[in-house]
Amino acid sequence: MYIMFVDYLLSNFEIFIFFSICLLIIGFFLLFLFQNLKFHNNKVSITEYANVFHKTNKEIREYLIVVGNLLESQKKEIASISDKIDFIEREINRLGSIKGSEDMLSVAIDMAKNGNDRDEIINKTSLREDEVEAIYTYYKK
Repeated sequence: MYIMFVDYLLSNFEIFIFFSICLLIIGFFLLFLFQNLKFHNNKVSITEYANVFHKTNKEIREYLIVVGNLLESQKKEIASISDKIDFIEREINRLGSIKGSEDMLSVAIDMAKNGNDRDEIINKTSLREDEVEAIYTYYKK
């Protein structure tokens, strides 16, 4: 039986080789088709990911523009508040110097009423000579 099988194989060897080569060619062709299909699916997936990535980048860019505009408006607001604070500080200093000069005027008036001379009043109060002269003339004893 073994010899019959071998004889059958040898007599039909070309046909077996032909069918084997055909099967190999069909197999390679199917492998190529499956690979091409998989490549197409991967291409579609990559394209979809790229579109999602592009959309996300666009949203992030728009968000950053909005945040930048918000920060710019807050910067302007802070600058405005800083200017107001500077103005208030200048006004406080001005009022303090007016109050200080009023105190010196009061001291000068009291000194003139007590009979102190002009030079003594100028040295003590640091007022100008014309201011002391007016106070001295009006308030001296």
